[in-house]
Amino acid sequence: MIRDRHITEFFHAKGATVLIGFLACVSCAVAWERGAVVQIAGNLGFGLPSANLWLGFGWVSAVVNLGVNMLVAMLTVYINREFNVLRSLTSLVATMFLVMQIALPVVLGQFYGGTLLALLMLVCTMLLFSVFGYGDGQRRVFMMFFLLGCAAFTQLAYLFYAPVLLIGTMQMRMFSLRTFLAALLGLITPAWIAFGLGFIDPSQLSLPEMVVAWSLFNTADMVQTMVAAAFTVVTGIVFTIANILKILSYNSRVRAYNGFFTMLFAFTTVFALVNFNNFTFYLPLLDMLAAYQVGHFFTYRRHRRSYIAILLIIAIYAALYCWAVA
Repeated sequence: MIRDRHITEFFHAKGATVLIGFLACVSCAVAWERGAVVQIAGNLGFGLPSANLWLGFGWVSAVVNLGVNMLVAMLTVYINREFNVLRSLTSLVATMFLVMQIALPVVLGQFYGGTLLALLMLVCTMLLFSVFGYGDGQRRVFMMFFLLGCAAFTQLAYLFYAPVLLIGTMQMRMFSLRTFLAALLGLITPAWIAFGLGFIDPSQLSLPEMVVAWSLFNTADMVQTMVAAAFTVVTGIVFTIANILKILSYNSRVRAYNGFFTMLFAFTTVFALVNFNNFTFYLPLLDMLAAYQVGHFFTYRRHRRSYIAILLIIAIYAALYCWAVA
C-alpha cells in the first residue's frame, strides 16, 4: 500500500528526476510542434559568436540544450553529494530545476548563452567549494576566472559574475592578495591567448548587437515568459527567507556553501532586473538557484505529507507551460 511518506520519498529520489527529465523532452517536442519556441536571435558576442549562433535554430539546438539541462540537473545532485550542502541526500533540486525549465519553452527548446551560464556557474561553484579554508587554492581560482574570461568573448554579461565569484572566495575563507592576482590573471589570460595567437583580431572587435528581449516575442509569449520568471523569483525569495534560520544552524563550512548559493541567487535576480533587455540570459540560472532553495526547504522538512506542497508548485509550473503552448 502506498503511503504518504512513500510519495514524499519518491520526490527526493532519482526516479522523480528521471521521470521529469523524460517529460521535459516530451514537453520540448510539443512546444516545437506548437511553435512555442521563439528564436533568440542576434549576435551578442564580443569577438566570438554568442552561443545562440553556434548550432543554429532547429532540432540540433533543442537536443543539445536538453542534454545540457540534464547535465546541470545531475551536477546539482553531485555537488550536494560531494560537499553535503543540504546535509541530506536528495534529487529534489534537480527535479524542481527541470520542472521550472519546462514552464519556459523558449529557454528549454534551444541552446543559447543562458544555458551555458547555468553550466558555467555550477562548474565554478564546484571549484570554489573545493578550496574552502585552503590558502593555496589559487590554481582553481585562476581556472574559475579563466573560464569566465573565455565565456565573456561570446557575451559580455558573463563578466557580471566576476565580482560575485570574488566575494565567493571571501566566503570560502581563502581570499588574499595572491587569490586576487590569480583571479585577475585568469580573467585576462583568455584575451592574451586569443589576441597573441591571432584567434581574434583586436581591430575587428565591435560592440555586441543590441537585442531587446521583448522584440523577440509577441505580446502573449512575452507576458507568459515574464509571469513564469516573476513566479520563479518570488518562489526563490520566499524559500530563501524560510531557509535562513536553518542555514544559521549549520557549521561554518556548510553555512559558507549555502551562503554562496543565496548570494548568487540575489545577484542573479538583480542582474536580470538591471539588464532587463537581456533578461532571458539569466532564466536557467535563476531556475536552478530557485530550485535549490525549494529543494533545501523540503529536504530538512521532509514530513510525510510535504509532497502536497511540492505537487502544488509543480502544478503551477505545468499550468504556465500549458499557457505557453496554448
